[in-house]
Amino acid sequence: MILYFNPGHETAVHNASPYYTAPANVVAMQHELAYLPAWYGKSDDVVFVSQQENDAFFSFLKANLPTIPLPVSKESLYKYRSEYIGLWGISPQAVHYFTELNEELELDLRIPLWRDEYTYLHSRQAAHDCLISLTEQLPLIQHDIIPQFYTDLDEIEVAVNNSESQLLAKAPYSSSGRGLLWLPVTGLTRTERQILHGILKKQGSVSVESVLDKQTDFAMEFLSDGQGGLEFTGYSLFYTNAKGGYESNYLGTQDSIEKQLSEQIDLSLLNDVKAGLIAILRDKYAGLYNGCIGVDMMIYKDGDSYRLHPCLEINMRYNMGYLSLRLYENYLMQGVEGRFYLDFSAREGEIFGKHRQMQKQYPAQFANGRLMSGYLALCPVNTESRYRAYILVR
Repeated sequence: MILYFNPGHETAVHNASPYYTAPANVVAMQHELAYLPAWYGKSDDVVFVSQQENDAFFSFLKANLPTIPLPVSKESLYKYRSEYIGLWGISPQAVHYFTELNEELELDLRIPLWRDEYTYLHSRQAAHDCLISLTEQLPLIQHDIIPQFYTDLDEIEVAVNNSESQLLAKAPYSSSGRGLLWLPVTGLTRTERQILHGILKKQGSVSVESVLDKQTDFAMEFLSDGQGGLEFTGYSLFYTNAKGGYESNYLGTQDSIEKQLSEQIDLSLLNDVKAGLIAILRDKYAGLYNGCIGVDMMIYKDGDSYRLHPCLEINMRYNMGYLSLRLYENYLMQGVEGRFYLDFSAREGEIFGKHRQMQKQYPAQFANGRLMSGYLALCPVNTESRYRAYILVR
């Protein structure tokens, strides 16, 4: 399989055009972190990168982690002319890109087909409908966490004015902390009105929900085979910044994650949610889509009680949580703990400086084809890098 990283594809899904062009920051992230899918891939997979540079980086990886998938550039695709394309996230633009590559390079790459049903399945509306199903099945899930969708700015203003708690607005096609807007309890200002107007104009509606007293972010990860089969692959435990943007993932055993979650929520409830989700995802996704599905969840405080939000969003794509889960299983010494991080800086040279400093401060230690401790960049880093994906194991 040829793995391909195309972040921010939810916007490409909503845009629907095969000729969609991503914003410059997304293009830069895609280019610099193109090798990321290697960390959830299989040893006989390859990872499509825009240009195969930094041979020293890949030689270092292969010497210490011999089962890591190799990178492949456009010039070498002919060696894999009939391989299946494994997209990070499917969109009309990504399908069109590889269709054109097939024609240009006279290849026979097997490309996933775009289905019209995917547009709904990628949206927050699908997560909303899934959440309603779960609240109907499980009495311990509160009904007041269900978001409301609005198509009119005046209706949102009324909701804000009538709400006793702060509200959070979300663009229907967004994820990983993007497309979020905290609405002031004192009423909308000109800034919020302009942003909401923009979302309504571009996407047709806005999802609005109460802000919860978040304690823990985590997700359940699933794999769908497109033939009706679906399996639970594990939990991911992740961390966000004050604005809800993704920062890092915990690296550790599944037992350790379950232990941390069970300090706040009974595991029997999590198992009930898992069973409910498997039924829902099998019905809605498994017969149509082949790939990863991540369901983001939250443990929040309600008075003196811990409660569970079982479906904040459904990510119909590969994600950092699934990557962290597979990375731990395949490349880390069992029993160690660490973090997977995404880092960004607009200042030229700053990312490279941090990279060099951490290489010296936390030198990577390997044994038997696994990382025991230290710092490891997951993609090449150079003086022009703006993005960095790395792990730190101590």
